Amino acid sequence: MLNRRILRVKAMQALYSYFTARESLKEVVREKMESQFYPDPAKDDFSESDKFTERRKMASKLFNENLPARKVQNTEDVEEDVVDAVNAAIEEYYKELQKERRTIKKDMLDDVDDINRLYLKLMILPIEIAHIEKLEQEKKLKAYINKDSPWKWNFITNPVVDDLTKFEELTKAVIDENIAWDTDQVDQLKTWFKDIFRKDEVMNTYETNENPTIDEHKDVILHMFKKIIFKNESVSEYLSEMDLRWSENKPILKSLVAKTFQDYEQELDPPFELKSVSKNADEDMEFFNVMFDETLAKSSELDALIEKKIKNWDISRVAMTDRIILKMAITEMMQFHSIPTKVTINEFIEISKQYSTPKSKQFVNGILDVLANELTSDGVIRKSGRGLIDNK
Repeated sequence: MLNRRILRVKAMQALYSYFTARESLKEVVREKMESQFYPDPAKDDFSESDKFTERRKMASKLFNENLPARKVQNTEDVEEDVVDAVNAAIEEYYKELQKERRTIKKDMLDDVDDINRLYLKLMILPIEIAHIEKLEQEKKLKAYINKDSPWKWNFITNPVVDDLTKFEELTKAVIDENIAWDTDQVDQLKTWFKDIFRKDEVMNTYETNENPTIDEHKDVILHMFKKIIFKNESVSEYLSEMDLRWSENKPILKSLVAKTFQDYEQELDPPFELKSVSKNADEDMEFFNVMFDETLAKSSELDALIEKKIKNWDISRVAMTDRIILKMAITEMMQFHSIPTKVTINEFIEISKQYSTPKSKQFVNGILDVLANELTSDGVIRKSGRGLIDNK
C-alpha cells in the first residue's frame, strides 16, 4: 500500500519544487525592483546614467544582504527611496513565497489523493473492456463476419465484471470523485483491445474456453492488470501522460488493484472490498506534513549542521537534491522517535540512489552516519520503543 518511502519521495519532490521556486522568485522580484532605477527617457538626463547604475547596484546589494532579516538593517548613507524600494521588494518576496509554499504543499497532498482516484479509475477498467468487447461482438454479428470464430466473448459475461458493475461502494466512490474514462481514453482502450488484448496468449485461451470457472474469470482480470496494464510499454507510456507520477505510483496501484481482485469472493455480500491507499491515513498524513513543514522550518539550521561535516566544501556546492535528502533524513531522525535511525538512513540512501547522482549514495551515507552518532550522543536524537531497540 502507501508505504513511507512513497511519502518521503513525494515530500522530497515538493521541497525541491519549493527551493527551486524560491530561487526563481528571488530573481524575479530583484529584477522588478531594479527596473525602478533605470532612466526615464521622458524626464531623466541620460548623462546621469552612472548615477542610476549605482543606485541600481546599491538596491540589489541591499536586497541580497537583508533578505534573511526581512528588512533593511542599516540605512546610513542610503537614499530613502532606495531603502523604500528594497523593503517593498523584500515584503513582496515573502508574500509571494508564502503563496508558493501553500500551493506546493496542497499539490503534495493532492498527489496522494490522486493515487486513490487512479485506483478507482483502474477498478472500473474491466467494465469498460467488457463494454468494448460487447460492441465488437455486435459489430461482427451485424456484418455476418467470423460468426464461427473460436472466441466465445467470455469477458462480456464475466461474473467478476458483473459483480464489479453492481458493487455499490465502488459506484458511489466513482460518482463522488467524478471518475470516468472519457471519450478519447475509451478510444485508446479500443486500440489496446484490438492490438494488445486480442493478441495476448492468455486472453485468447480464456476467450476460447467453452465454460470458464470462476477462478479463470478472476485470473484473466488479474492477468490483464499485471501483465498488460502494469507491464506493457505502450500502455505504461500512455498512463504516464495521464498521471505524471505513474512510475512512482505504479507499485502502489498494482498492489491495490491486485489485492482487490485476489480477495474477491463471489459468495460474499459484497464480493469486493475497496482497498485503502493508506492503512493509517491520519498517522501517514501527520508524517507527511511534519516531513515537509519541519524540514522547511529548520532549513538554515540543518544546512549549518551539514556544512560542518563537509570537508573543504561550501554548502551551496552540494547538489540541491542531496541537500534536501540530508535535511529530510535529519528531520525524520529528530522528529520521529519510534523510527530507528538505521531505517531512516537506509531509506534515504535508497532514495538518493534513485533520484540523485551516482556518487550520492556514499555521500549521503557518510554524512548521515556521522551526524546520527553525534546528534544521538548530544541527546538531539532520542529514540523510544522499537526505534530505541533497533539502534542498540
